[in-house]
Amino acid sequence: MFYDLCLQGDDVDAFLQRDRVAMAVRLGFDCVATSHAVNDRLVDRDRCTQQPIEAATLAAVGPGVAEALRSQQGLIRNGGAAPRQLAQLSRLTVALEEAAAAAQLLGASNPITASYDLLAVQPLSERVFQQACTALDVDVITFDMARRLPFRLRPGPLQAAVARGVHLEICYSAALRDEIARRNFFSNASAVVRAARGHGIIVSSGARAAFELRGPYDVMNLVTLCGLTEQQAKAALSERCRQVARHAEKRKAHKGVLTIVSVPAEAGLDSPSNVPSTCYMYT
Repeated sequence: MFYDLCLQGDDVDAFLQRDRVAMAVRLGFDCVATSHAVNDRLVDRDRCTQQPIEAATLAAVGPGVAEALRSQQGLIRNGGAAPRQLAQLSRLTVALEEAAAAAQLLGASNPITASYDLLAVQPLSERVFQQACTALDVDVITFDMARRLPFRLRPGPLQAAVARGVHLEICYSAALRDEIARRNFFSNASAVVRAARGHGIIVSSGARAAFELRGPYDVMNLVTLCGLTEQQAKAALSERCRQVARHAEKRKAHKGVLTIVSVPAEAGLDSPSNVPSTCYMYT
């Protein structure tokens, strides 16, 4: 499976969002995430309201989409392949400059962040960067690849983030824009790869429109120019993204089940019916 975990969702109407997701399907992606970006603070209107686009709506966009849905995610029914709903996730990306606000905004008890599937932070200062790598309970650390980074990326914090299961994101759409953004993209992406030694990196589009999307293998070729090996580039669009989704599920799981089995001394162990068990829920 190939993932694109960052389609820019702000100021995008329903038709543009439909076209982007349809293009992602046509290019061979199996899962996409639409990101809502905020700066420094969260208000009630930032609560997630995203709804997945139905497969039938995507298939009606144009030729190739229905075929892609059938070939990539089809279920066999009545001797033919029927399209299945594309995996679509919601994502919140919080850009932060003040470290004091980070823990409060991104805490597990915040109902706004809990309404999203994925949680990403974009550090705007070195203090927030250090905090994101070592303490914040997020899934992704992302950067504005179109602009020069406001701080130096040091290997220690990035490797600490990777060790905690937090992934680092490179968004390639900056390389498709103007010359300055393209130059900054290659400089920033190379710095991320070098500091993290190629580990724990995911690659997303950050696309604002459908024409900024590229196929998975084109993206792999692009990011190998930034220092990733072919294996790392492929993992950055597949296995690493799957790990991000799993990390998000674990982060949001506040409950578990503990089973305590009590066996009386006189009970026989040969018969399962003689073994009573009790389940407890804990938080």
